[in-house]
Amino acid sequence: MGKEISQITEKEALSIYARMLHTLDSSEFESFLAEDFSYSSQKVLTDMNSRDEFIEYIRPKLETIKKTKSSVYAELGVCPAYGHTDCLILAQGDKSNLLGVAFASVHEGKISGISLCIVPTPDSVIRSGIYPGFQEIES
Repeated sequence: MGKEISQITEKEALSIYARMLHTLDSSEFESFLAEDFSYSSQKVLTDMNSRDEFIEYIRPKLETIKKTKSSVYAELGVCPAYGHTDCLILAQGDKSNLLGVAFASVHEGKISGISLCIVPTPDSVIRSGIYPGFQEIES
């Protein structure tokens, strides 16, 4: 009866999002997005409410990060808030320059949303030291 839906957890969704931020390649993340994917940020007034709108936004953003060689860090963490437990702690430039927390929503085997938050604060999150897909670049 129809196609079987493989279930991914919120933690797996966050790991896929982190890998995108670390590799600056959105193709794997895009393959997991629901059509009605929503992307919200407590720092931005309007949300993105479709997979296509997010892809149009994220591809140039990743290119800019690549060009400026500004490192992004996404570390798995635990922070019970907004009905979630698992989260990502986001930092830029340096692992200690904490910018925010990301939560993922999953529905029917697809990533249905990413929410970027400044409340709760990143320094309130239980950190794991795990940065999915991150490769230290040897100088």
